[in-house]
Amino acid sequence: MKSPYRPSAPFRPGDAELNVLVVSPPAPVWGAQLYLLDQVEPLRSRAITLTLASPADSPFAEEWVARGWPMVELPLRLHGGLRHAPGSDRRASPGGLCLDAVAMVRSAARLARTGRHFDLLHSYSLRSHLEVALAGHLSRRPSVLDLVNIVRPGVGRHVLRGIARMASLTVANSAATAAVVGSRARVRVIQPGIDLHRFAPGAPEPGLREELTADPSAPLVAIIGRLDVRKGIQVLLEAMARLGGSAAAAHLVVVGDAGTGPPEFAEQLRRNGEALLGERVRFVGRRSDVPQILRTVDVMVNASRAEPFGLSVLEAQACGTVVIGTNAGGIPEFVEDGVTGLLVAPFEVAPMVAALERVFAEPALVESMRAEALQRAHPARGLEAQYDELAAVYHSVAGRSVRPSAGR
Repeated sequence: MKSPYRPSAPFRPGDAELNVLVVSPPAPVWGAQLYLLDQVEPLRSRAITLTLASPADSPFAEEWVARGWPMVELPLRLHGGLRHAPGSDRRASPGGLCLDAVAMVRSAARLARTGRHFDLLHSYSLRSHLEVALAGHLSRRPSVLDLVNIVRPGVGRHVLRGIARMASLTVANSAATAAVVGSRARVRVIQPGIDLHRFAPGAPEPGLREELTADPSAPLVAIIGRLDVRKGIQVLLEAMARLGGSAAAAHLVVVGDAGTGPPEFAEQLRRNGEALLGERVRFVGRRSDVPQILRTVDVMVNASRAEPFGLSVLEAQACGTVVIGTNAGGIPEFVEDGVTGLLVAPFEVAPMVAALERVFAEPALVESMRAEALQRAHPARGLEAQYDELAAVYHSVAGRSVRPSAGR
């Protein structure tokens, strides 16, 4: 069946001062995709037009087109990388790697032909970085890579470093992710901003706490994110089961659904949670009312092994909710232990138990950390500063001067 998103005539870039082709393989609409979708209109006011290059039959492409934004259909293969599957240490077969290599060369050639009509190419996925870097050379256009992953040490990290050296610039969301590509690549750190109108202190929404917990009068802990083994939800479940003192009555709400890993893990996680905590835990799935949830719960936890940035932690701080995060990845770049939140070693139950018990036993510390986190989040962490910085990067890489945005 013919795709409803295939252009009926050859694509011609608009009249904007700067035209950027953003490249993504087929993808669901997760946090990274929402992050990109939210950038389109603000960048237009800064004289930049984003056009998506992607296969048409993916949820992300469908959402992009539904919003009325320009798209070029490009049959990018979702190649498997150097490991057999996400979270697996098994290597891909030589035959599979050869097929991926051939597909990437073909994609890069197609992308280069399209890219000649644009001012620069920007890859928004780890799985399209090589194609974009190659296409940039073939089309004689600058290329930018968006890095939001902490790639594990090994062959994959070495390959990524080589790709980053081919690109004009890599934009990383934290110093932790920037370190992955090493010092020989051109890297710029732009930490994500948040909507400070949505994520702000306020009264809890009536009735919401009853949705999130079986006992609205009990202390309530939240963890927000994909049900993925790397997110450490299982560690938090074990820690909650070991709580003592005033924290022992605390309940837990898990906000999020299955990630890109094995779907059976999410179901096992739910069974483990019920076995450990019974009615003290609720899995409420993916929600659109995250700001209201953050204003309703007492503590927000991020238990990841190494979060590239930790946007949900920053959102919680902006809502005035006390946070506990891990001292790995990007979180320590904006959470100061004992000052704006608590930091614990990742994937260790005992430190998490101690941090949770401390939060419920020391109200003066909690109030102090809340106040300091709020002061640092507003307004420095807002979206406008982030958009200005990204626009400046685009114009710099493309060799153009920045034009002030409309109404600014």
